Amino acid sequence: MQKPMMGACWMMATGIAFAAINVITPYISQQYPISSSWIAFFQYSFAFCFLLPTFLKAGLKTVAKTERFWIHFLRILAAIVGVQLWVKALNLQFPIGEGVALLMTSPLFASIGAFLFLKEKATSVRILVTLMGFVGAILILNPSYAAMNYVAFLPLAAAFFWAIYSLLIKYLADKDHPLTLLFYLYLIMFPINLVLALTDNFTHALKVAHLVWDVGLMGYLLVLGFLTMIAQFTLVKAYHVADAIYIQPFDYLKLPLNTLLGFVFFGWTVGTQFWMGAIIMVAALLYITYFESK
Repeated sequence: MQKPMMGACWMMATGIAFAAINVITPYISQQYPISSSWIAFFQYSFAFCFLLPTFLKAGLKTVAKTERFWIHFLRILAAIVGVQLWVKALNLQFPIGEGVALLMTSPLFASIGAFLFLKEKATSVRILVTLMGFVGAILILNPSYAAMNYVAFLPLAAAFFWAIYSLLIKYLADKDHPLTLLFYLYLIMFPINLVLALTDNFTHALKVAHLVWDVGLMGYLLVLGFLTMIAQFTLVKAYHVADAIYIQPFDYLKLPLNTLLGFVFFGWTVGTQFWMGAIIMVAALLYITYFESK
């Protein structure tokens, strides 16, 4: 039972790190004239810098050793496609509450994929708790289904591709060293993020070059990079030690964490349904932890 519990703890740590990232990122956008693509570039570049001493200590030749480069590439590609679909939905003015509600189907897709392709055990308790987590997410988000239209397929497709990303992490975590997964993540993301950032207009690129010397902005970006390193490291560790189906319900935990931090830092409204959904989620996680330990 030690490994599943460790996997659950790693997944909760991932949720905490991503919740903090989701608070800092919009704050940077509000305070500084820098686009999201440049934020992502610095975010992942600094995350790589924080992990570089670990890569060097383990040996770059050892860390880069893999017979599954193209699976690593497909993993990153799935994540990028998911992000682009989500951004496209927001650009088309799809309501963010309804969009995030559809994104919460990603653990459902991942659980189904883990059962079908990774041959993991889909016990009735695991299925029930995953569904309870989804119900809790819907209660927290309180989406208006009257706003749903054909654009709703975009966040749904994003959730599907992020589920593929999670499944490929689990597949690779059973075969390659966790540091290898992180090494190829940053190696492949660097040129892609750079190209996406440079597609901004030239005037904005000049502004970014000027902003690099802003100590406050660099401080926030360094914190963002550090949290990204923590989030990706704990995510890989979670899939390395536990079944994907088992830890999927713990992925829902980042939603109430995001909402609480949004309430603390941005004054986002927290209603009765938030507490109902959060209680359902926590009860589900406690139940699966107790059941699996028995």
